[in-house]
Amino acid sequence: MASRPPAPALIGPAMSTMTTTERAALFAHTSARWAIVVAATLIGYWSTWQALVEEVARGTSGGYVALVPPFAVLAAEGVTRRRHGELPIHDRQTDRIVGGAVLLIAIAVKWLLLPRYGPNYQMMHLDVLSAWLFVIGMCVLLFGLRVASRYWPVWLLLLGTSPLAYRAMLVQLGGSKFAAGFLMVLLGSLAIAVAVGRTRRRALIGFCVTLLLGLALLVAVTTRYPDARVAVAQIVPSAVAALVVGAAFYLYRYRGLAPRTLPPNPVSPREAARTLLLIVPATVVLAAAPLPDQQLTPVSVGPPPSGSVSQVVPAGWYQLESIDYDWPRRYFGSTAQLRRQMIRAVEPRADWDRLSRPRTVAVQTLQVRRVGVFEVYPVHTTYDLGQARVSPKIRVDLGRGVQADFFTVVDDELLLTWSLMSFIWTRGDALAQRVSLLTVDNHELDAPFPQPTPNMASNASALLSVFLRGGASVEDSDPEYKDLNLLTELGRDLVEAQWRGI
Repeated sequence: MASRPPAPALIGPAMSTMTTTERAALFAHTSARWAIVVAATLIGYWSTWQALVEEVARGTSGGYVALVPPFAVLAAEGVTRRRHGELPIHDRQTDRIVGGAVLLIAIAVKWLLLPRYGPNYQMMHLDVLSAWLFVIGMCVLLFGLRVASRYWPVWLLLLGTSPLAYRAMLVQLGGSKFAAGFLMVLLGSLAIAVAVGRTRRRALIGFCVTLLLGLALLVAVTTRYPDARVAVAQIVPSAVAALVVGAAFYLYRYRGLAPRTLPPNPVSPREAARTLLLIVPATVVLAAAPLPDQQLTPVSVGPPPSGSVSQVVPAGWYQLESIDYDWPRRYFGSTAQLRRQMIRAVEPRADWDRLSRPRTVAVQTLQVRRVGVFEVYPVHTTYDLGQARVSPKIRVDLGRGVQADFFTVVDDELLLTWSLMSFIWTRGDALAQRVSLLTVDNHELDAPFPQPTPNMASNASALLSVFLRGGASVEDSDPEYKDLNLLTELGRDLVEAQWRGI
C-alpha cells in the first residue's frame, strides 16, 4: 500500500527552522516586491500626486491622503505579526486572473471613468481610488491571493478613505478644521485597532486610547494655532497619536523578544518576477492617462477688500433685499460667508424683455479665506441639480482682467430655465470671492429664483447618471443663451463699480 504524501507544513513551524541566510533572503525578496509596488504606484500616478501636493498648498482638505498609506502600513504590520497556521499552497492561475482583473479595473477607472467627472475632479479624486485598486492588484500578483486576502481590513481602510467619501463625511460633521482633524484621528484609531487587534479587547483599547490622545492633541493644535492650514490639523494630531500608541503596544508585547521573522511567501521570486509582464505595461498605461479637464474658472486679481461681503450695486440698478446663508461653513470652512443681493434695473429695456419689464438679477458673493476651495466645490455643486441639464460653458471677458464663465440650466423639476455667470477674484492677500450673477426665464417681478442649497443626495443622483449614461445625460446639448448680453453688460458694470467704489 502506497504511503500518503505528507501534509504541507504550516508557516509557524517553518519559520522556526529558518537559518540566518534564509531569513535575510526572505527579507530581501519581500522588500524587493514592496519596492516594485511603491515604484509602480508613484510612476503610474505621478500626475495625481503632483496635483494633490498643489491642492494642499492652496489650502484644500486633500492633505489627508498623505497619511492613508502610513496608516495602512501600520495596520498591515499588525496583521503580519498575527499570521500563523497558513498552508504554503497557492494557485498561480487564480492569482493572475484576480490580480490582472483588479489592474484592469484600476486602468478603467483612470482612463474611462475619471474623464466623465472632469468638473468634479478635486471633489471626487477617482484617480486616488484607482491607485489603491492598483496596489491591491499588484499585491495579489506578487504575494498571491491567499496572502493578500489576509489583509482585507487594510484594503477596506484604503478603499473606505476615498476623497468623495471623506468629503461627504466632512460636510456632515460641519466642515470645520476641527472636523477634518477628527476624521483623521478616527482613521488613525481604526488603523491602530487593526494593528494591535490580536484580541477584540486589545483592539478596543488601542482604538479608544488613540482616539482620546488624538482628540487632546487636536484641541491643542487648533487652539494654539487657529490660523494654521487644515493639513496641520489633519496630519499632526492623528500621526502623533497613532505612532505613540502603536509604539507603546509594540514595546509592551515584544519587549525582550528577538525580532520576528517575516512569514514565508508561497509565491517564489521567479514566479513574482514573471508578474512584471503585467505590472510594467499597466504602469505605463496608467502613467500615460492625462488628468481630466476641470473647466476651472480663472482666478483674477480683484480690488482691495471693502470690509463687506456685499458688492457695490452699479449705476442703473438698485437693491431689493439681501439674504445671508450659513450652510457654506460646512463646505468651505468656518469663515466662509455667502450673501445674495437681489437687484433690479431702474429702467426697463426692450432688448432684455419684450414687455419692457425691469429685469431682476441675483448677485451672490461667496467669500472664503483660501481660493483653492473653489476648485473643490465648483459653482454648479452649490445648487440642487438632480433633475437639471447644464449647458456648456462660455468664457466672457468682463474687463479689468476678470474672466467669467457663463452657462444655462434647464431644471425639469422646477420647470425653470436660468442663466448664471460666475467669476472668481482675490480681494487682497487674505480673502477670495466667487461672484455669481443669476437670472431666470420668468421675467415677472415676483418670479422665484433657485436657491443656493447644495443637496448631497441629488448631486449623487446626478453623478450616478453620469456613471451609467455618460455626461450627455446631464448636459443641455441645444442651449439658448438668452441672457448672455444682459449678464455680460451687468458683469462689466459690477466689476468696474468695485474698482471705483461707486
